[in-house]
Amino acid sequence: MIDQWILEKIDSLDGKDVIILRDPQRMIVSGAHVVDGWAEEHGYTVLFCTGNLALREMYEAIRDDPQAKILLVDRSRKGTLFYPDLQIQAGKEGTLSLSLRELLIEQTGDQAWPKLVDDRDLSGLLLEDLPTTLQTHRNLRQAAPNRFSDSDLYKIALGSTLKINPFK
Repeated sequence: MIDQWILEKIDSLDGKDVIILRDPQRMIVSGAHVVDGWAEEHGYTVLFCTGNLALREMYEAIRDDPQAKILLVDRSRKGTLFYPDLQIQAGKEGTLSLSLRELLIEQTGDQAWPKLVDDRDLSGLLLEDLPTTLQTHRNLRQAAPNRFSDSDLYKIALGSTLKINPFK
């Protein structure tokens, strides 16, 4: 489910010399086919980075190769990885930010998902078992069709983690 959603997002960026994929919630698992397989098929070198030193070491190894196409997966918390040179090359059209909230809205059609969903600690709980997260959301909607508070979000995370229905 997540992999297909990410593929749809990055397919639109194919052909750019530099793609920046921001993933602060770490929705992409390092080595997952969704990114590595796509990059290999499309001729990109993937740089999975959380820190500036690792990014610079990987980038310096390929920077002078005119054939190199780069897919940078920025796994740092928002704004902590520094790469202005790559940002200029990618531009706005080559930069994509993944958001669990956006995925959940697309999957459920519910615009009421709180912004708190994108908190990295909370999103980790929700991502552990996404199908159960979605089922628990459906349970909320059955119990309270017009309500969706931060407290409800915590209940969804708890229900997803413990595999219980907190909305009985």
